[in-house]
Order: sequence, then structure tokens, then C-alpha cells
Amino acid sequence: MLIIGLIYFSLMIFPNLTGAQDWNMLSIFEKDEFAQYKHVLRMLTPGDTLFETLRRFVVYLHYDYGYPFYIFSAIMLLPYRLMAGAGWPQNSATIMLILRQMVSVLPVIISVALMVDLQTERKSTAKILGLFLFLLALPAAALNNLWWHPDSLSILLIVLIFYFLRKDDFLFRRYFYFAAILCGIGVSVKFAGVFFVLAVPAYIIWGWKDQKLDFRGAFRVAFSFLAVMALALVVSNPLLLIPQTRTEILARQQQLIFQTRAGYYTQYADWNLTQEKIKTIIWPYYGQWFTLLLMLAGLIHGMRSSRYRFINVMILAFSIPYFWAVGGSTVRPLYYLPMAIPFASGLVHLFPERIHHGTLKGTSDTKNTEKLFVLLVRKLRVFVMLPLLIIAVQFGLNLRQDAQIYTDILYREERSESIAFYHEVEARLTELGLADEYLVIYRDLTAYVPPKPNYDVLMKWKLATYDYINENQPDILLLEMNYVLEFIKPDAVENAVDPDQMRAWQKFYGDAYADEVPGYRIFYQNEYALALIREE
Repeated sequence: MLIIGLIYFSLMIFPNLTGAQDWNMLSIFEKDEFAQYKHVLRMLTPGDTLFETLRRFVVYLHYDYGYPFYIFSAIMLLPYRLMAGAGWPQNSATIMLILRQMVSVLPVIISVALMVDLQTERKSTAKILGLFLFLLALPAAALNNLWWHPDSLSILLIVLIFYFLRKDDFLFRRYFYFAAILCGIGVSVKFAGVFFVLAVPAYIIWGWKDQKLDFRGAFRVAFSFLAVMALALVVSNPLLLIPQTRTEILARQQQLIFQTRAGYYTQYADWNLTQEKIKTIIWPYYGQWFTLLLMLAGLIHGMRSSRYRFINVMILAFSIPYFWAVGGSTVRPLYYLPMAIPFASGLVHLFPERIHHGTLKGTSDTKNTEKLFVLLVRKLRVFVMLPLLIIAVQFGLNLRQDAQIYTDILYREERSESIAFYHEVEARLTELGLADEYLVIYRDLTAYVPPKPNYDVLMKWKLATYDYINENQPDILLLEMNYVLEFIKPDAVENAVDPDQMRAWQKFYGDAYADEVPGYRIFYQNEYALALIREE
């Protein structure tokens, strides 16, 4: 596993070096990375005083995710920060490589290795390597490893909670409370600890039924677990102790939950997990329906074994509330990954225990491949072969999807419509003699503009309106066609999350599309975006 893990880690370096030649480029490919980037840099930038330096490190300001994600990211960057010197923020490609590799790729490899250990107890080399390769090859895992995001830390914390509960073995001592600490940190990172709402009570009830606890003892350890979990949550995010900041954090989390359910600009037509969403979000990234059924069958089969009953019961108890909470939230395929890695690990219980070797009848001229085929047919039963065949087919499908994801990211800069659009705009500005002039440029979220000394680049998360344009008077407007076409739909206001805001967008983007923005005219457009220039 170590050798395979090192190869896997190394392969991810090449695509993870792309898409980050400068800070603005991050927004083209991953808006979340763009939003997070400046905050982790600020945490590692010294202030004028020791207090200001400490304040920057603790008050991270981006409350979409918890402080443990940012402090772990900052710690991973610290050695490079110390070596690179004052100009280190300019090396965005290296910074993002470190963050993607150490905060995303490495925790997933460790999580998968621990999950394999829990499900095999190192009893079979074939099972260990087979499950390790299958889990790493999940397309959702490959996709997750090609950006910097807290999901990998959530996965690692979830698996570690399973690991410590297994290690505690109903003694309700230090490992039990290690799990409580990790639950609290998991809540802080991205709510992961919340989804043990069934698993931990099941663990305590199990211990009570096995007479490891009396009735009062069960209530005592349950209360202690919650107390330690709450303490870990506060310690891992100390800003929760400040009333004003706590209000900001909670308000932001409520807003994110609302946006995930309702939509960002236009309301989601159907929040529920429809068949179309299953086909486009779950099957390509986690497995076809027959593989998903096999995963469930594997967990159930694992529960029949006294050796593996515990871990599979815990996985199911975790998966039920997780899927209930996240099942309809289909904005991103990666939302299911923290559940998928433990859930898919149950497949190992459908692998055969061993293949018995026997003597084959036949002539000495029989080919080795034919001998192997006869051996498999004679020695393995159909009910063993069929699951293995399905898993092998799914593994092949996963590898094909992985290759597509890998090459898409590896060549994303060369294939980017946004970068190509900017080069066309730059060529037009050169023809107009404006390329070297001081320009104030407004860009939509993923419209690329590189940092240049003569460019003052504006970007607004809630997009442009006439009020914003009139206030800032940009010389150039770069408006993405996907927003234009969404906002000018006749029913855009009717289906909007915020109708008043949509009216403002509809007026401005509609006028831009018709080339009727007062004081501006379209000077270049293609299927990706519009470029408008201020006439004066």
C-alpha cells in the first residue's frame, strides 16, 4: 500500500501544478480555491506587532469552512513560507501544489489505507491490495484530489473515528474519547461529526447489551462523549467564543445551507434525488447501480462475521443519516465522497477467501491461460465469480473515468475558453492601441484576466448591476454568456432565489446582450463571453 500510495501521490503532482499560474486563474477552474487562497496567505503574513501576527493566524475570516481546515493548510505551507521569503505569495502554482497534495491527496490515501486495515485486519494480501486499488480508483476520489478543499480532512476524520471506536472495543476509555475529540473537530471542519448521530448511540447501546456498561454507565459515557465533543469543537474553532464572530459564522453556515437547497441565482427545479441526477452525479463517480447494490450487500455480508460485524454496523449507522441529509443536495458529485469510501469498503467481503490450487487434467500442451481458466471454473462457485466480475467491470469503468478527469485537469489551461477569450480581447485592445494603457476591467467570476501593472481588475461575487458599474466606471466589461443567457430568460425573475436582485441583473445583462448599455459598446464576443468597452 505504501508503494502504491507513493505512486498515486506522485501522479497527482502533474495535474495539480496546473490552473494556478496566478491568483486570478484560480477563479476560472475552481471558485472555491480562489475564495480560500487569500485567507491562508494572510494567516502566514506577519503583522506589525506580535498581537497582529497572532490575530491574523486565528481570525481567518472565511467562515464557509472551519478553522481546522485553514490551520492545517497554513501548517502545510509554513515550511515553504519560511524557505521562499517575502516574495512567496507570487509563487501561486507552487503554493497550490502543496495545498492540493498535502490537504487533499495525502489525507485520502491515509483514509483509504486505514479503511482497508479496518475491513481486512491485514489477513489477506489480495484483499488488501484489491480494496486499496478499488477505493483509490473511485472517480470521485480522483476528482477530489485535484483541488484544495476540506472534504479530504472530513474523510480522514470520519475514518479515524471508526478506527478509534474499533480500538476502544467497548472499554469506553481513552480511545472512545479520542473519537469524541475527532467528532468535535469534524463538526468544526464541515459538519462531518454530526453524522455519527446514530453510530455513537449504537456503539453505547451495544456495549450496554454486552454488559460492558450498566444503565447508569451508558448515560454517563453518552454525556461525557457529548461534553468532550463540544469542548473539541470550541477549542478547534476558538472564534466561537466571541459572540459577534460566532453570530457571523452561524449566519454564514445558514446561508450556505439555504443556497445548497434553494439555489444560488435561480431556484433549483427539483431538489430531490431524481433518476436523472443519479445517472449524472452518482453512477459516473461512485459506481453503476449494480455496484452500489454490491457495496450494500458487502456491508451486510460483513455483518455476518463476528470479526467484521462491528465496523460494518458502524458504517451503515453512519451512512443512513449522511445520505438522508446529503442525498438530495446534488450541486456537486463530491458531496457523497465522505460516505462513499467507507460504504464501498464493504465490497471486500465479497472477495473469495482463497483460491485452492489443484491438479488440472489435460495434455502437457495445454496453454497456461487455458489452465488458469479451467482452474477458476472448477474451483470457484458462480456466486463468487459473479460479484468479482461485476467489481472488475466497475474497476475498469472507474479507470476510464479517472483517465478522463486526469487529462481534463492536466490540459485545462490549454483548453480553457476563458483564457482563449482573454487572448482575443487582448488582441483587440492591441489593435485599438490600448493594451499598455491603464485600464479598469470588470470581470465576471470565471472570466480570466491576468494580473498586470496597468490593469485594475474588479470582480464581484454577486455579479454586476448598473449601480455597481456606475459607481466603479470600469473601462472594460467581461460578461460570461452563461450568466447572460440565464438572466435574460422570461421566467428568470419568477424562478429567482432573490427576485429584486434578479431584476437588477436582468436589466443590466439584458442590455449588455442587446449592446444597449449606456456609454459602452460590444467590441468582441463569442459563445463564451461578451467584451464591452467604455466609449469615451
